[in-house]
Amino acid sequence: MRVCVIGAGVSGLPSIKACLEQNIEVDCFEKTSSIGGLWNYRPNEDNVGANVMASTVVNTSKELMAYSDFPPPPEWPNFMHHSYVQKYLEMYAKHFDLIKYIHFNTEVIEVRRVEEDDQDLFKKWSVSLSSGITKIYSAVLICTGHHCEPRIPTEINGLNNFKGRVLHSKHYHDYKGFENKRVMLVGIGNSSLDIAVELAGIAKNIVISTRRGTWLFNRITQKGLPYDVVYQSRFYDWLMRTVPWSIANDFHEWRMQQRTDHDLYGLRPPHRFFQQHPAVNDALTNLLASGCDDINYIDEYCVYTKDGRCYQVDVIILCTGYSFGFPFLKPPGLIPVTEDNQVDLYKLILPPSPSARGLAVIGLVQPIGSVSPIAEMQARWVTSILAKGLNSLPNETKMREEIDCRRERMRRQYFESAKHTIQVQYLPYMDELAEQIGCSPPTIKKARNLLKFNF
Repeated sequence: MRVCVIGAGVSGLPSIKACLEQNIEVDCFEKTSSIGGLWNYRPNEDNVGANVMASTVVNTSKELMAYSDFPPPPEWPNFMHHSYVQKYLEMYAKHFDLIKYIHFNTEVIEVRRVEEDDQDLFKKWSVSLSSGITKIYSAVLICTGHHCEPRIPTEINGLNNFKGRVLHSKHYHDYKGFENKRVMLVGIGNSSLDIAVELAGIAKNIVISTRRGTWLFNRITQKGLPYDVVYQSRFYDWLMRTVPWSIANDFHEWRMQQRTDHDLYGLRPPHRFFQQHPAVNDALTNLLASGCDDINYIDEYCVYTKDGRCYQVDVIILCTGYSFGFPFLKPPGLIPVTEDNQVDLYKLILPPSPSARGLAVIGLVQPIGSVSPIAEMQARWVTSILAKGLNSLPNETKMREEIDCRRERMRRQYFESAKHTIQVQYLPYMDELAEQIGCSPPTIKKARNLLKFNF
């Protein structure tokens, strides 16, 4: 068996390693000149996927973004600058000798199913490369992430009339060129907050426009622990399944209010704390002046918000997220993705259709925490199935039932938004996959981890 891995970022690297551990031959194709994906800072390559900013610091602690068998150096900071993340990935690839399996500067142009006998458990896949070569594989692991195409809002009235500069946050790299400019940021996710903090003191003024507001989260909890050490613990998972949902929300909203008065600054959203993916920023509170409503319309030089105010701006930065897809798959509907980012994947990994048998998507998740350990677990799960044979999987009907059930759980918890379609509960999901792989922590160890946690 030979497997193709597309992408050499945080999902692609553990996928290569997982294949090797199952004695599966593997080729990885990376369209840039280096590993790292999103974390490989490339300010001059805007046409090659999403990228971090020059000042980006990761929002998850180094311990909980690490792969299971390769901890980062203990002297590194808890929350690493992107250069440390890139260095960590390079160290991981070198330690496990993964580089020799990666073909750099090679883009996958097309993945097409090759007709085979229906008795064949694996569909064969023809992979056409930018080098002009076509190769045949038994399976294809897609590790391209969810930061694919910038989402440009079409509902903003008059955006095309604006005479100033308009750009998506993907194209923002650093503060240069924004000196003494009047800047409006559309959206209040992590990218928007990071840009606002960086431009404070550089730009003439900065306005953040948000239709909903957000609960503003800090990297460090009240006891000085990284937030994900608390929120991804077994004790916390048990607590959230025990305490009534409304009480848990009341408590956390009260804690958020102790740090930042969300009402005073117009930040309080209409949804509860646990109905959103958190917006993480430590510095914004000290820089806020007042809130700004959603945009009503834009003319040549001004932005008018729904609360009746007018803002003269020079630059509009759209911090409106990304759409994902698989444009190289032929025919296009092998893994359908709707306009609002809905995608059907069994265990958030496998397309249920028999025509897509042998395809898998790794790392297309949005946890409260880091993608990298989840991608590692997904890769181990997929390769264990490839090694055993696809007949170990349930039929299409059972897969779709699981997909519908998972989607309904997410729908009940989170407000409707394209950014919540791939949301996942970190610990229950990791346990779910680990149990099927056979690598779950012993029950006694789970209990010990539960009891040793304290506030």
